[in-house]
Amino acid sequence: MAFSFDPVLLVTVTFCHQPKFASLCVTMTPNGYLMFEDDSFLDSTVAKMNALRKSGQFCDVRLQVCGHELMAHRAVLACCSPYLFELFNGDTEPAGGVSLVKFDDLTPEAVEILLNYAYTAQLKADSTLVREVYSAAKKLKMERVKQICGDYLLSKMDSQSAIPYRDFASSMGDGRLLGRIDGYIQEHLLELSEQDNFLKLPRLKLEVVLEDNLALPSNGKLYSKVINWVQRSLWENGEPLERLMEEV
Repeated sequence: MAFSFDPVLLVTVTFCHQPKFASLCVTMTPNGYLMFEDDSFLDSTVAKMNALRKSGQFCDVRLQVCGHELMAHRAVLACCSPYLFELFNGDTEPAGGVSLVKFDDLTPEAVEILLNYAYTAQLKADSTLVREVYSAAKKLKMERVKQICGDYLLSKMDSQSAIPYRDFASSMGDGRLLGRIDGYIQEHLLELSEQDNFLKLPRLKLEVVLEDNLALPSNGKLYSKVINWVQRSLWENGEPLERLMEEV
């Protein structure tokens, strides 16, 4: 065991005979207090807490998601989800010491992904589940996760997925995501006009992209699509002709 002192009272202690704790750094302040920071403590504790969650030990909240039950710890969830913090904060003492929270509009897989994130700070989701994770994050008011999922969708967007992604962003009320997707649609309008779901764009969106994109070349196919869109709005959606003519 070797001790070395320097003018700022820094003591480095090396235990060569204990590989598990190969190097420890202890600082003594001028007032005599000992200060020590364990770099491995946080990761170790988080991993153990997640193991406790998965084994159901010391859990005090049950999440029922469409018939599936997930166990967790209220304190951890309250730190990660403002929605659950508000819910727990307004709770009376739960029966049996275990709170029950039900979600009928989320998927168990998405909630499990968010639980793993809450305990590990790692977000891992299959591409097919990203929208479900986004929806769950929106419900739980986990804004950082929602933004990450939205950015992922934007990075994967192409001409085939742009309009479905827009429908999703609109249903979520995400103005930031909508704005980015609308910009993409406007830039790729001619290409998107060849798709059948182009006719499903809302009236306001079609008006905006046609009005703003003044550099569009004369294109008979695009105009034909607009006529088809008008017919669909009249016949299938029952839109009054007067409303369709408002912006003409």
